[in-house]
Amino acid sequence: MAEATVPEEAELAPEFVTAYLAGGTDRDELFRRANSVPGGFDPGLAFVIFPQILAAVAVAGHATWNLLGGNASSVSTLVKNLGDLWDRRVRRGQSAPAPDYPELRMVIDTINRALLASGVAPTDSELLTFRIVRALISDGAGTRAFLQAVPPSAN
Repeated sequence: MAEATVPEEAELAPEFVTAYLAGGTDRDELFRRANSVPGGFDPGLAFVIFPQILAAVAVAGHATWNLLGGNASSVSTLVKNLGDLWDRRVRRGQSAPAPDYPELRMVIDTINRALLASGVAPTDSELLTFRIVRALISDGAGTRAFLQAVPPSAN
């Protein structure tokens, strides 16, 4: 998912996922932004987006699980529906997708709200949300594995 959403962070993604799933101080370190040293490199202190993505996916866990196992569970159908929603939004200049695909819309809305709440800019959040949802749909088995591994306190 990191490669599809924030490729510049893909190399660190396994460590981010491990820390996120571990919870506690390991997870807290992922979200720490203050006290960084100019010119220094400490992945726990640098602002990165992938931990925000993991948190957004965890928050949308129930809706995502329903989407992947629901009526529209075919990958090709889900990707087409996602493309349709994106095209409509672009044509109409709307930020919210049309209500035709309620399960998909729920996942999109939940992830987008979580990203916005974490401080991601609205212009970045929308495109990032669609990239995340496409990655979740494209790797249903990986998505389910992550959602099963996320501790209940994380979502």
